[in-house]
Amino acid sequence: MPEETIRPLAIGIPTRDEEVLLAEHEDPTSGEQFYRPVGGGIEFGEHSREALKREFTEELDVTVSEATQLTTLERTFTQDGEPAHEIWRCYHVSIVEDWPYETDSFTAHEPELDHEFPVRWIAIDELDDHIVYPESLPELLESA
Repeated sequence: MPEETIRPLAIGIPTRDEEVLLAEHEDPTSGEQFYRPVGGGIEFGEHSREALKREFTEELDVTVSEATQLTTLERTFTQDGEPAHEIWRCYHVSIVEDWPYETDSFTAHEPELDHEFPVRWIAIDELDDHIVYPESLPELLESA
């Protein structure tokens, strides 16, 4: 039986015009494509804002200049037939470098898993056409 823990995450939500930058992933069980903001795990002793900046540097090779906390969300779900529990610290972020804002899609890298994944700008009014986590992302963007 796997260890039951709560996984704390920090996620960043950059926007340009009426679009949001999201990472594209595939559910390993169903094969369905879903989107979520860039970010990842908060290490013990690390503030969520620092984890967010580290994740953007590791995955996108960019620097976060501003990170404004939007909310904290909690999510329980089943993954690979096992219960999972996450707490997400959600931030609206600005990126120092211009290139992510000038490119419609690009590839990110998860160094811990040596895995690449696409990242793309998606129109906010088209989020309902996709599987998106957190499910409340459209409402979060209204408050950003």
